[in-house]
Amino acid sequence: MNADCQRYAESPEANLAHLRDCLACRELYALLDARVESKAVNVDALPMAGWEGAGYRSWPLVIGGALALLTIAFSLCMIAGISLFSAMSAGARFDWRGTLAMADEAVRPLGPIGFAAAFLVVNTLLVLLLRRAPRGIDA
Repeated sequence: MNADCQRYAESPEANLAHLRDCLACRELYALLDARVESKAVNVDALPMAGWEGAGYRSWPLVIGGALALLTIAFSLCMIAGISLFSAMSAGARFDWRGTLAMADEAVRPLGPIGFAAAFLVVNTLLVLLLRRAPRGIDA
C-alpha cells in the first residue's frame, strides 16, 4: 500500500481517480463490496427490550411504602396524643430547628457505635432492595 492508496482509503470521494489507476485497490474494494450484503431489517423480528415486556412493576412497593409511612405517622400521633389531622394542619408552622435538636438529643446517647450500626442496617436494606433482579420478557 503506497501513499496514494492510503489517501484513497482515508477519503474515497476526493481521490476517485486513484481507483481507476490502481488495480490492487480496485480488486480489494470490489471484494469488500461483494461481501457487504444490504438487506432490509425486519423490525418485527427484533427481540423486545427487557423493560418492554417486564411483568414486575414497582407500584406495590410504592403503595406499600406509602401505607407504611401513613401507619408510622398515625402511630406517632397516637403516642403524642394528638390527632393526625391536627398534626397535618400544624405542618405549615413546623419548627425544623427544634425537631433537628430533638433528633440530635435522641441519637446522641447511641454514640458513634450505635450510629454506625444504624447506618449499616439502613444501607444493607437499601443494597438488598437494589439487588433485586427485574423480571424481563423471558422471566
